[in-house]
This record gives sequence, C-alpha cells and structure tokens, in this order.
Amino acid sequence: MKGLRGVLFAGLAIASVAHAQEWKTYTYPDPGFAIQFPVAPNVQTTQLKNAADVTLPVTRYVVRQDGVQYTLSVVNYSSTNADALSTIAETVRSFSAKGKVKADTRTRVNGFHGRELTIAESDGSRSDIAVFFVDNHLYTAIGQALPPNATERAADTVRFQQSLQFPRDSSGFLGLFGGRGRTSSNATSGTLSTGSSSSSAARVKTADQRADAACVGKSAGDIVRLDTPTGPVSATCILTARPTAGNP
Repeated sequence: MKGLRGVLFAGLAIASVAHAQEWKTYTYPDPGFAIQFPVAPNVQTTQLKNAADVTLPVTRYVVRQDGVQYTLSVVNYSSTNADALSTIAETVRSFSAKGKVKADTRTRVNGFHGRELTIAESDGSRSDIAVFFVDNHLYTAIGQALPPNATERAADTVRFQQSLQFPRDSSGFLGLFGGRGRTSSNATSGTLSTGSSSSSAARVKTADQRADAACVGKSAGDIVRLDTPTGPVSATCILTARPTAGNP
C-alpha cells in the first residue's frame, strides 16, 4: 500500500504550458508600462493624499480570481518634487508593516531600479510585491494570495510581481516599441518557464530536485535561493502531499 506524507518543496514560479496560455500581457502606452494578468483587468480611478497633504491621481488595474487578487496601482506624482529613492523606501516601509517580510530584494527592469518584496501578512495572506518609481509615477504590482491556502498560489503571485515592464523605444524614451525584457544585475528572484522539448523537461526536473533539497528543515512560506544556469532565483517552500511506500 502507498500512503501520503506531507513534504515541503519549493513552489517555483513554473507554470505548465496550458496554464501559461491563460495569461496575457496588457500594455498601456500612457504612462508607458506592460504587465501580465490572467484575464482583462478592471480599471479604477481614484485619488489619495500623500504625507505632504497633496492630492494625487491613482489608477488601479485589478483582477480577483481563484483566491488571488492581482493589483497594479499607478500613482501620478507629476505635481510634486518626489524622488524615486525616498518614495520607494516609504512605500516599502508601509508594506513591511503589514506582516512578516520573507524576502526584500533590489531589482531592475528596463534600466529602472525598484524593490521586490514577499510578505506573510497577519491575516494569513501572502503578497508578492514589486515597487518602482518611473517618470514621476509610482508603480506597485501586488499579487496577494488569500487564506487559507495562500502559499499554494505562490507561482501565480510571483509571476504577476515579475511581469511588470517599462518598454522603451530605441531612442531611450518610454514607449511600447518592442522594449527589452526584464534585466537584473543582482536578482535573487525569478521565474523558470517550461518548454516542449525533452531538454526543457530535464531542466525543470533538475530544478525541482534542487528546490526539494533547499527546503529541507524549512517552514512553509520560507524563501530559498536556487542557483540556475540563467542566474540565481528564489522559490517558496510549500507543503504538499506525495506518495510514499508503507501503510496509509
């Protein structure tokens, strides 16, 4: 007889080919960004006041699906003298206060610097967040997996977090003219994609084996670092049931 035992393994951001086809890149020329959603987002406009009591326009792109809320917020700081570093730092502090910070890394997309966070929130949810300040606009991409099984959707929330792009044209101006992809000189998080070839399957199997080993002695929700041929990536340890020999 074969029973089941709970095993911790790293839930890498690896989507099957079928599941990947459900996602689509949505591009917005004004102010100039692109991001992936599983379905077309609902666009909302509102306002907020910053610490200096200045009213700022906000546009939110929102999808809620299968226990996950995907939100891309764009705050227009054009009427202020806000600088990128302090605005990003203030935003990161605000998110960090909501729960336990599991990961906090510096990253770069199309030449723009930002931060990526993973936060286990006090209500049991898990959020993967990207924060950037580009051309006087604050971008926050939040993939929030809701309880009770938040860690099971880590692949989707990380995918959303890391899909934010700021394409440029050849002159260096923002625009959607075949812009370069995500780059990072010190990235500690990333995605692995599958292919149809046997070599791709072998690479994914090897990555899974490394991920399993990395999560030994860890707790569900912990972030581990894996070295891959394309550079270091992070993965989230999650609890799953796997068959094992013996009585049930």
